Order: sequence, then structure tokens, then C-alpha cells
Amino acid sequence: MDIRQLRYFLAVVEHGSFTRAAAMTGRTQQALSKGIAALEQQLGARLFERGSRGARPTAVGRLLLDHARTADDTLRTFEQRLQELQTGTEGEMRIGTGPTAAGSVVAPAVLALRAAWPRLGVRVTGGVLPELLPALLARELDVVIALDTMLQTDPRLHRDLLVNDEYRIMASASHPLAGGAGLTAADLLDHPWVMGRRLGEVQTQFRQRFTDAGLSPPAQSLESSSLDFVRTLVRDGAYLTLLPTRLVHVELASRQWTRLAVPGFSWERPLVVYTRLGEPQSDPQARLLQALRNAAEQAG
Repeated sequence: MDIRQLRYFLAVVEHGSFTRAAAMTGRTQQALSKGIAALEQQLGARLFERGSRGARPTAVGRLLLDHARTADDTLRTFEQRLQELQTGTEGEMRIGTGPTAAGSVVAPAVLALRAAWPRLGVRVTGGVLPELLPALLARELDVVIALDTMLQTDPRLHRDLLVNDEYRIMASASHPLAGGAGLTAADLLDHPWVMGRRLGEVQTQFRQRFTDAGLSPPAQSLESSSLDFVRTLVRDGAYLTLLPTRLVHVELASRQWTRLAVPGFSWERPLVVYTRLGEPQSDPQARLLQALRNAAEQAG
């Protein structure tokens, strides 16, 4: 089999249509169709059912899928190793990280990795999990480290727990509720909120706590993906927010911020490393994963 034909096949499966697959691979639809047709002729079976809703793999196509992915992964690993050998470099590690992991876990792990592999290129991309995981599946990233706020994980991914973190309601030490005893959900409604983006299951449960108490959740007058923006509003004293404790450990340790003790308003979530399932690990990747575990343990 021609590896190009297998990659055409994988592209059509991933994107669900010949048109989208051609656009994403930079090939013409005619070239893609010709490659798939040649592969079908070799196998003596159709690989796709074509219809108004796109292209779906047949039973033979589904059988081929795992083997095609394995062949593609193996060849890509060889191509990378060959390039490293020919150029005298040690390749590149592409890391996706959520804000919680970036400073306390990823940064020290990258320093440890570079100490062992000084010629290794490292590219770190920040984001949230719903943005980073598609990039990992699309091979734009090699590994993703983030708090898992999602209910389900894609079966094509391997998930490795590093440490658990806790989401809590945060306020400035000068906030009227700071240090208050016997706080309830109703007390939280008298103050403005600034919330992060795409908190997933945590945000759903946060709102449910108010509903369970017979209250309407606070109207989110402000929402931001910028941690600096959230920090500024909370620091100025009026706003409450919901964040993982690891993300603001400096503010908590210096007593600039405080965690409000409100029964039912805390959620423990895992800090997780994601890789693509079934792919062989390069030596740098194995070293990075160990360095991440060490950094998470030390950050405790």
C-alpha cells in the first residue's frame, strides 16, 4: 500500500468528506478521490459510503482505520528521527498547556527537559482544554497538560493523572466577605462576578448550587479568558471569581487573596497529561512526562 493513499484515507475519515479533506491536506479533490479509488481497488472493497451527510467508513474502512493510523504514526516517527539524524538536531517538542499548569508544572518540566536535551526545540502553546485537544488530535501538538473540566474524553487520547487541584470561590483580602463565617449561596449574590471562559462541568455545577438553594445564579456581567484581567478586578476588591487554587497560589500565599468558605462551593478536578493513544513515545517525550510528574509532585 502507498502511504500517501493511507493518509488520504485518514484525512477523509477525520474530516468527514472528500471536499474538506482535500482542503485540509492541500490536495485537489480529484487527486484525493483517485488515491482512495486505487486503495479500494487494491483491497477489493469500498472504504466509504458517500451521501448527502458526507463520507462514512464502511466495515472494511473501519477495519483499516486502526492499522492505517499505526502505519502513519510509525512512519512519522521514523521521518522525524531521520531528520534529526541528518540535521544534527534533537527535534521539537510541541506542548499545549492550560493556565493552571503553565507556571507551576510545565515551566520547571521544560527546564529539566532542556537540561537533558539542550538541542531540543520546545514550543509551548497556551489555551483551554476544548481548544488544545483538537490540536493534539490534529498533530499540531505532541502533549497537552491542563485541568480536566470535561465529562468525556476522546477515545483516541491517553489520559494520565498528575495531581488534583481544587476550584474555590476567590476574593481579595479586602473584600466584604473575606473572613466571613457562615456564608451561604445567598451571600454570593450581592456582589459582582468575573468568570473565566469555558469552565465546563465546574461552571455547570457552580450554577446548579444556586438552583438547588432556590436561587437564580449570579448574572455574569463579566467574562474573560485573560487571567491578568481577572486578577486586576479581584485585586481591586469588589469582584468575586471561581478559580483553581494552584493558579493563584502566589496571591493566596501572600494573603492578598482568600478562599471563601461556602459549603458546597468547592470542586476537585484532576490536572491531566494527554497524549495520542497507541503512539510510540520518543525519548524526549518520555523524559518530559517524567519531568511533569516530578514538577507536579514538588508543586504539591
